[in-house]
Amino acid sequence: MRNKQGTTSSARSYDARDNSSSHRSSAHNLAIGNDPNYNLTQTDSTLEALAERWQAYQAWWAKQYREQPFYRIWTKSKWILLLSASLLLAYSGAIFGITLGYMLGRMEYAVVVMEFHGNLIYIAFFGSIVGILTALVGLVGVFRENRIWLSWYSLMLWPVFALYVSVGYIAFRRAKNHLRAHLKDEWMHSYSREQRLLVQRNLKCCGYQDPTWYGEYDLRCFPMINLPGCQHKYNLYEDRLLSICWTVSFSLVPFQLFVMVAALLCSNHVDGMLRSGRPGLKSFKEQ
Repeated sequence: MRNKQGTTSSARSYDARDNSSSHRSSAHNLAIGNDPNYNLTQTDSTLEALAERWQAYQAWWAKQYREQPFYRIWTKSKWILLLSASLLLAYSGAIFGITLGYMLGRMEYAVVVMEFHGNLIYIAFFGSIVGILTALVGLVGVFRENRIWLSWYSLMLWPVFALYVSVGYIAFRRAKNHLRAHLKDEWMHSYSREQRLLVQRNLKCCGYQDPTWYGEYDLRCFPMINLPGCQHKYNLYEDRLLSICWTVSFSLVPFQLFVMVAALLCSNHVDGMLRSGRPGLKSFKEQ
C-alpha cells in the first residue's frame, strides 16, 4: 500500500511539475515582447517554442514602430552611429570643398600649391570623396537598420583613415626635414624657368637671395629692380602651408578614431533585435 501511495504521489508531483513548467514556458513566450533581455531556458529549446517566441517578439516590435515616435524606439547605439556618420560627412565635405577650390584655382596661391604640392591636394580630394561615400553608406545603414550596410561602412572607414593620415605624414616629413636647405637646392637645381617665374610672380619677389642670384628675368623681374629675393617669403610660405596641412590632418585623427570605434561597437546594436533572430525566422520588416 505504501509503495502504491508513494508511486501515486510521485506521479502527481511529476505531472504538477510538468504542467507548471509548460505553463511557465508559455508565459515566457507571451511575455517575451516586453523583455528584450530574455534568455532561453531548457523548456524553450524546441523549434515550436523558438518560433512562438520570435513571433511574439516581432509583434511587440511592430507595435512599437507603429505607435511610438522614432526618437523613442531608437537605441543609444543608433544615435551614436547617426552622430558619428554625420560628423564624418561634415569634415569630409569641408575637405572636399577646400581641395576643389585649390584645383579650380579659387583659393589664394592655388597655382603655386598645385604646382609644388599637387600630391597633397589630390590625396586629400580623393580621401574626401571616399569619406563622403562612406558616410552616406553609414547613414543608409542607420536609417534602414541594415547590418550589412553598416558592415561595409565599418570596413570603408579604414582607407579613409589611411588617406587622411598620409596627407599629414607627407607634409610633416617635408616641413621638419631641413625645409630651407631643400628649397634652396630645389630652386638652384630642380626648378624650371616656368616654376621660378611662377613663384616670383605670386610672391612678388625676384631671384632667390636677391635679383641677381638665380633669378628668372621678365618684365617684372630684372637685375636693377627694387624687389627682395624670394628666399624669405618662400620659406615662410612653405612652412606655413605645410604646418597647416599636417596640423589639420593629425587633428582629424581623434574624430576619425571615434567614428571607427563607434561603427565597430554599435553596428550590431542599431536596433533591439541583437541575438533574437534564428536561422529561417524573418523580421517583421521583411514580412
